[in-house]
Amino acid sequence: MPLPRLLLRADGNSRIGLGHVMRLLALAEILREEATECLFLVREPGPKLQAQLAAAGCTVLEVPVQPLAEEAAWLVRHILRATDILVLDGYAFTYSYQHTVRGAVARLVYLDDLHSFPLAADMVLNPAGGISLSQYEMRQPGARLLAGPAYAPLRRVFRQASQEPASTAPPDTVLVCLGGADPTHQTRHVAAALLALPTVVQVHAVLGSAYAGWDELHAWAVQQPRLVLHRNLPADELVGLMRRCGAAVCSPSTVSYEYCAAGGGILLLLPVADNQHDINQYLRETGLALPYPSAPNVLTSAEAGKLAAQLRQRQRQVFDGLAPVRLRQEFRALQLPAPPFHLRPARPTDSAQLLAWTNDPTVRQHSFNPNPVPQAEHERWFAARLADANSLLLVAEDAASGRPVGLIRFQLESTQATLSYLLDAAYRGRGLAPLLLLAGTRLAVQHFPQAQQVLGHVQTTNTASLKAFERAGFRLSTQPLTPAPNSVSFVWEAAGV
Repeated sequence: MPLPRLLLRADGNSRIGLGHVMRLLALAEILREEATECLFLVREPGPKLQAQLAAAGCTVLEVPVQPLAEEAAWLVRHILRATDILVLDGYAFTYSYQHTVRGAVARLVYLDDLHSFPLAADMVLNPAGGISLSQYEMRQPGARLLAGPAYAPLRRVFRQASQEPASTAPPDTVLVCLGGADPTHQTRHVAAALLALPTVVQVHAVLGSAYAGWDELHAWAVQQPRLVLHRNLPADELVGLMRRCGAAVCSPSTVSYEYCAAGGGILLLLPVADNQHDINQYLRETGLALPYPSAPNVLTSAEAGKLAAQLRQRQRQVFDGLAPVRLRQEFRALQLPAPPFHLRPARPTDSAQLLAWTNDPTVRQHSFNPNPVPQAEHERWFAARLADANSLLLVAEDAASGRPVGLIRFQLESTQATLSYLLDAAYRGRGLAPLLLLAGTRLAVQHFPQAQQVLGHVQTTNTASLKAFERAGFRLSTQPLTPAPNSVSFVWEAAGV
């Protein structure tokens, strides 16, 4: 199911940096082929930024500079459509702004790392791990939170690098990247401290075009023979540089995630802004990074190489390259309405109803075993499933009448949960199948935190079920995952790591 028009709104300059724009640029790369059109809304974009956005397949619309309350109203009057998905990234887009634009679009998404004010978004993306919905004031009914590296949008070359073997570079070559703008001018101090360590062979310092103190820094750097300055590196060159540096000092922001994805090593974190608190805490608490003040002891230790290998292994587990798949499935699922039913665990008293559903002629027609199920066999099977810790059976009940709507069940084997589902004849043809698939899958991945994938197998003649899986956000597997003939498999990538 294709996405409607996708609108991305963010700003960037030397004062606030380019982090917001770069996150949405990465998201545009991931979702561009899914959307009918991609429009990037930005104030006063420079020529280089416009070229980057255009290269990602986005039409750039320059937003007039005006108070944000007036901007929101201007967007509603002149730009936004009722079918749009609007994505905002920036701290100025507070609840008032969000509330104004929310009524003019189909869905509103907000990228956030502060959770400091109420939100009107339908979905919030927070790259930091360890964040829960309870830390937010969500005012949109049914709003979802996607948190952690499993959903962090990274640029294409970093996503590709995460699928390659990890770097083996020794930690005597150190990268310094404190954001493209480095608004607090920490690069020189960090580089000087690293160069003073006897085990550091070379330091590579990376800055962006938004950095305001380049001339002064460059004049100092030419006197440091073991220091190499880089400015405005293309993403592919930055990946190559990261893979040559077995250690890095980074701000706890997107650049830290990029280093982990590129190949990783000893990652030392130096926060330079208040909004980096959550990522800093997450990376350190999960054993993905270390605090920058420990650099002298860590980089001069005889165990530095061993530590780099340990950190890389953990970084590779977390940055698995599947964030684009998860984001695409979530954005597709975002278009679905709230289900008019609730799910509850199956009970022994449901046995007769489940048998009646199971032997419905339409259900048998689309089952891999078309033969009717005898009652005694069903009762043995049902009792075994209720007693099986690796089995989850969920009954859907109409929220208004309480009538049973259908069933969705999951069977866990190792790290995969395989589902099957059915709907009561009275509820077919209402578009409920994708809602049942999505609601059930969300509960299943909570119930089975070890599940990395949810699978569904469908006969190729079952057109309605094929469409239901697509609408629910599942992707069609390119590999045969079931031995049954004339069938295909759909996959949902879970986020648990």
